[in-house]
Amino acid sequence: MGFFRRNRPAHQTPADARGPVSHSPAASTPAAHESSRSLPGVTLHYQTWGMPNTERVVLLVHGLTASHKAWARLGPHLAAQAHYVIAPDLRGRGLSDKPARGYGVSIHAADLVALLDALGLDSADIVGHSLGAVIAMYLATVHPARARKLVLVDAGGKIPEDTAQAISASVSRLGTSYPSLDAYLGLMRQLPMITEWNDLWEEYFRYDADVRADGTVVSRVPKAAIEEESLALALTRSEALPDLVRQPTLLVRATVGLLGGDRGFILPRDEAARVRDVIAGCQLVEIEGTNHYTIVTVPEFDAAVSAFLTT
Repeated sequence: MGFFRRNRPAHQTPADARGPVSHSPAASTPAAHESSRSLPGVTLHYQTWGMPNTERVVLLVHGLTASHKAWARLGPHLAAQAHYVIAPDLRGRGLSDKPARGYGVSIHAADLVALLDALGLDSADIVGHSLGAVIAMYLATVHPARARKLVLVDAGGKIPEDTAQAISASVSRLGTSYPSLDAYLGLMRQLPMITEWNDLWEEYFRYDADVRADGTVVSRVPKAAIEEESLALALTRSEALPDLVRQPTLLVRATVGLLGGDRGFILPRDEAARVRDVIAGCQLVEIEGTNHYTIVTVPEFDAAVSAFLTT
């Protein structure tokens, strides 16, 4: 059962559906579909792009309060390169189930392995952003045969002390009731880390909005889930995970802090260099002019990831 009840969109299949359902993709989007799949203890909602291809599977894992909509650029881009791309909403996010408890890196990794199993896929390249990068490393170390290559996006090292402050603008929307969808979107447009509002961000936050019968809006992400998630992450020695990674790895870093000047980096330059040196053969790419959130929205990021995955 989810944390709250929701009406099923017309395009969504029942939770135990055995195949993807068309999501009326635009002509430029390669074979885009949305589906849900019942897994042990949870139902995950996910987006796919491209045609099924067991040799070129890419699993995209979003960040702390995000959803599969974070990959609206990268997913179609990789599908156009003949990859089969799968982007789930983690438990507690988007249209996936929202259990009252049971959040943490190991739990998410188990969900993702179960999703691969349900889809009949032995392994995948894994791209993880923020929390998703930590989940990707954990999955790759505990289930090494399931991960071929890793892309760690602006995370993967020791979590800086000012991280909570840096991401507070995004997290602050959780648990708050807004008078209308327009009011909610209007406030999201003012978030300081979104340097340019565009169709991607519009779709991202519309998907995040749970519009109630009286017209009020709350984020689909339960605040209690993120509180438990954050505590579990604080108790995880994520900085030790790079020492255990054996897969070919690309580390992608944003160059603009969230708190101005040299503050508010989720992956500071020195820590990125340490992670690069710890993981054998790891490549480090910096995407100039991007912050922790905008890094996944620019063509330079798409190009860096696709180049790494196709070599």
